Amino acid sequence: MDLMLPARDGVKLAATLFDATPPLRGVLLVNGGTGIPRQFYGAFAAHLASRGFAVLTYDYRGIGGSDKPAAATIDQWGSIDQPSMIDHLARLYPGVPIGLVGHSFGGQVLGLADNIASVRAAVLITSQSGHWRHWPAGRRRLRMLALWWLLIPGLTALTGRFPGTWIGTANLPANVARSWARWGRSRHYVCDASGGPLRPHNAEVVFPIRWLSFTDDPIAPYGAVEALRPYYPGATIERRHLSPADLGAEAVGHFGFFRKSMPRAGWDDIASWLDSRLHDSQAHGQTGREHQPEEAPACQHPTFSPRSRMASAG
Repeated sequence: MDLMLPARDGVKLAATLFDATPPLRGVLLVNGGTGIPRQFYGAFAAHLASRGFAVLTYDYRGIGGSDKPAAATIDQWGSIDQPSMIDHLARLYPGVPIGLVGHSFGGQVLGLADNIASVRAAVLITSQSGHWRHWPAGRRRLRMLALWWLLIPGLTALTGRFPGTWIGTANLPANVARSWARWGRSRHYVCDASGGPLRPHNAEVVFPIRWLSFTDDPIAPYGAVEALRPYYPGATIERRHLSPADLGAEAVGHFGFFRKSMPRAGWDDIASWLDSRLHDSQAHGQTGREHQPEEAPACQHPTFSPRSRMASAG
């Protein structure tokens, strides 16, 4: 079901709600990557819905079908759009445990949401710090330097937007692109206007996180993913650094986990992990009872066999 949901400041955000196959096990918010339209996550969301989760995907302001205010910034994606969607899920499914799936950028900004403590578990896919120093020395590090210091400022000034598809990334509104470049130039990455660390609610991220990265991903290399881990010091983190073969795929990279071609065993593993984590703590008083959403406005499964680096932190 396609929706237009208001953010807290009145900006209308395009969203799609995937109804769960009963019994309802939980509700999930999908935070997409930078500039990626919500439709990209449709097959993944539909599969998790078939496993008993109601799933909400959405476009950040300035992207896809959402309103496009000229003053939008990337900070607002995390501090307004994300918590607004958590609010909507809590309203539509009162009393049902909320989980989150964050792809790339979508896992970088958990601590910008003032209601992030209402989330009970999260899965992060290829979420990393974007600061250039975390890329391997050589061409890849130089590309990141060029992105933040030359390409975004230069192309945005030339065209009035950031034509990211010219260089293999995503198209972005000018102000969003400029604020993203500000993050990339700061050693703190997610940063305020002066370049200082922006961590207003990171200490409230105390739920379990499963965090995946892939050996063939040039956009989220191992070091950059590890650099983001300290952003969530209170979380219990299960880190898995996998090869494509661990998922039964020829390639995964930065985007492949969500493509229709991804073997379903990986998605089933995520569904089972979320189901377990959303219901294993009675302290939260959450249940997985079957539930019908309010009217919205306008088994066993194969598992991973990781052969590459794994780590855990609490």
